[in-house]
Amino acid sequence: MGRAPIYNGINRAGLYSAKARQGPHPGPAVIRAGNHLAVACLFFGAAVAAFVSGSVEQRIGNLFSFGLIPAVGFYAGGHILGQLLVLGVELCDMIMAGCFRYLVRLLNVLLSGAGTHVWNGDG
Repeated sequence: MGRAPIYNGINRAGLYSAKARQGPHPGPAVIRAGNHLAVACLFFGAAVAAFVSGSVEQRIGNLFSFGLIPAVGFYAGGHILGQLLVLGVELCDMIMAGCFRYLVRLLNVLLSGAGTHVWNGDG
């Protein structure tokens, strides 16, 4: 039986780049959800204004209360939260990369007394 290789080359750019990761990102999904909820609020507000009896002023008030104001809130909230999530993913990637670099340096220091070195990517 043959032995499996201990070290296979890795894509170092993929370790530290948020764009290189192929995992799901929550930011764009939250933005889309906010947009869909805003459109739903607009339709609901228009339906309430059209089908609830009252004067023109009351119908316009219903449109603003049940349609436009919640739609603006969902739209703005979705974009703000989506951008914060994108920023959070990027920050977590940077923190994770820094922790792994520190771990490699720590292992090099701990294993230097044993005469073994862990490869740190510097050459």
